Amino acid sequence: MTTVNSSSNQLRSVDIREWSLIPPQLPFAVLDVETTGLSGAKDRIIEVAVVHCDPQGNVTDEWSSLVDPDRDPGPTHIHGISASDLHGAPTFEQIAPQLLERLRGSMITAHNLSFDSSFLHHEFERTGLAQPTGPALCTLELARYVLSDQRSHSLAACSAALGIPHPDAHRALPDTRVTAEVLAAMLRLLHPPQGSLFD
Repeated sequence: MTTVNSSSNQLRSVDIREWSLIPPQLPFAVLDVETTGLSGAKDRIIEVAVVHCDPQGNVTDEWSSLVDPDRDPGPTHIHGISASDLHGAPTFEQIAPQLLERLRGSMITAHNLSFDSSFLHHEFERTGLAQPTGPALCTLELARYVLSDQRSHSLAACSAALGIPHPDAHRALPDTRVTAEVLAAMLRLLHPPQGSLFD
């Protein structure tokens, strides 16, 4: 099962239909980034968060950091991060080794993985460090499969459909926490805990 696009070295989601047939075996590293814009090649990460979950989707650890992009933070009206918030924050090069270690050995997971993956690819390319590799999962693609009756599969729509509160949208750690909860809820729909259907 191919999980990494070798032509761009960007993470690509597993085949959802195939992956969903059996319960997950790997823990998850649920990721979100806030950025100065929409282009991974031209814009920069200003905040990153990782929430670790066990194979059932239970949260085991979380981490986040602001990142100095060495430029204007971009659409503050969306992400709420100002230039003063980023004063004294580490650069991506400074946090890259720690981030890479936090992603290692887990299924890297994000809602709209291609967006986050593009930014990771270009940021790691600028540092000259090895790229994150391994299996990856897009919860947006998973939601289109599991919540197929929904008209929208945005993170806000998925969390609303599953009864999950979504405070502080468009900040990395809150969004990552919500993505982790949405992931756990979809895993329960795919693989109900034994005995839960007939109790």
